[in-house]
Amino acid sequence: MPLNRVMSLVMGAALVASPHLAEGDVPPGTVFVCDEGSATSPYIQVVIPTRSDGSATLMLESEALEMAPVPVGSGFGYDIVLPAGHFLVRGKGTEVMLFVDDQAPKLCVLQAGYQPPETSSQILAASLGGNVRTGPGIDFARSDSLLYGEAILIVAATGIIFDGYEWFEIEYSEGLRGFHWGGIMCTMTDGEVGLYSLCPADIQ
Repeated sequence: MPLNRVMSLVMGAALVASPHLAEGDVPPGTVFVCDEGSATSPYIQVVIPTRSDGSATLMLESEALEMAPVPVGSGFGYDIVLPAGHFLVRGKGTEVMLFVDDQAPKLCVLQAGYQPPETSSQILAASLGGNVRTGPGIDFARSDSLLYGEAILIVAATGIIFDGYEWFEIEYSEGLRGFHWGGIMCTMTDGEVGLYSLCPADIQ
């Protein structure tokens, strides 16, 4: 079904009870633009959550629709079934694609000018061993490596999710800085999201 019919079907569907957002507002997370829209078609955005256990948000104009996580072999996946069709998001790192039924997939790109959320204060954590990179992703060059249990400070959250965990800007080893993946990091205090786990007893 053509995407230009999505908005009229969504607005008329009684089963859709998602919250309405003011024009231009987006939920927190990493924002990807899948279609800039036209006079006859809505713009389409996907908001990938900063929490690894959260649901993604499909945005059609100012309509925010919750997408449920779906199992994938690698990376992340979310979907939602609407009267207009089945919307499926698949991604890994910053490569995100939107599929709608049997239509050609749409590439979703990071929103221009989007500033990812930052931590308000530094958080004490530790590495489980792995690479430090020059930017938030495996496509960036390796600048260093950390040993198991090496202490680090989380300087800022990047909002970039890879395989369910966030990339963080960190400080380590007397002032050195770089980017480390949350899937190989643990937190010294419970409740920090985007990291693999609470640090085990031999690191605490």
